[in-house]
Amino acid sequence: MQELHNNGELSWLIGDSGYPLQPFLMVPFQNPQEDSPQHRFNFAHIRARNCVERCIGILKMRISMSFEGTVS
Repeated sequence: MQELHNNGELSWLIGDSGYPLQPFLMVPFQNPQEDSPQHRFNFAHIRARNCVERCIGILKMRISMSFEGTVS
């Protein structure tokens, strides 16, 4: 991802606060004040991450279901 960013690609990853801030990685602000732009960013960031995490959960469930009943 860093190589894409260095080559001028406008792409970002969404990470949680456990990741360090990188030019290609959007992480939430730590302890933003209420009604600040940072607080609004965190709200939008959380909603986006929740959507992505739900989609990944659905994909995992469907993949595991597709392997049920197969013999190894």
